[in-house]
Amino acid sequence: MMVMMDEKRKKLHDLINTAPSEKLTELEKLIRITLIPEEEPSEEEKKIIEKAEKEFINGETYSFEEVFGDE
Repeated sequence: MMVMMDEKRKKLHDLINTAPSEKLTELEKLIRITLIPEEEPSEEEKKIIEKAEKEFINGETYSFEEVFGDE
């Protein structure tokens, strides 16, 4: 397993080393994004997501104005 990980790490290093200099900033951002741990939604957020999924399945839609008013 450790050998396999070392191979993956080497391949990733090789990709970074061959990337054009002008793409390195973008590449760094992508790598950092993938390292951000995912957060578990709160119970309230889970209920909101479940309600939204049911509305979607039922074909319910809302206009921008209904959701956000006259922002």
